[in-house]
Amino acid sequence: MEHLKDPVKALKELKKYLKTGGTITVIEGDHGSCYFHPETEESVKAWESLIRAQKELGGDPMIGRRLYPLMDAAGFQDIEITPRVVYVDNSKPGLVDGFIRKTIIAMVEGVKDQAINSGFISHGEWEKGIDDLYKSTEQDGTFFYNFFKGTGRK
Repeated sequence: MEHLKDPVKALKELKKYLKTGGTITVIEGDHGSCYFHPETEESVKAWESLIRAQKELGGDPMIGRRLYPLMDAAGFQDIEITPRVVYVDNSKPGLVDGFIRKTIIAMVEGVKDQAINSGFISHGEWEKGIDDLYKSTEQDGTFFYNFFKGTGRK
């Protein structure tokens, strides 16, 4: 839903396909909840480039924190929202590779041209920022991200 201009409309449409009493589960991230170590000015700026790019495209990179009001506006009942924390350090090599390298950093790298062309970040800052993000996958690196799981009943 973070990429949709009207997530309430989408939830209402999905609700049509549920039987009375049926449930929906929605899991969304919140890019504003991201923390990593080591953190540099450039790595934060590269991360913020992702947030800015998504907003410019009409999405909501912080939609996870809005799940309750969105589901409520769509008319769901018995709504429950729970945070789902992802904390990764070098003791979890599968998550380091699959989540940080192949999901998170790859997502940031996908907005490179948009970020640089917008003038928000220079090419040099971008390259250093991405290199610094990769340092969170190294021996002393850590990464924290929050998803939100929402359930509701028709």
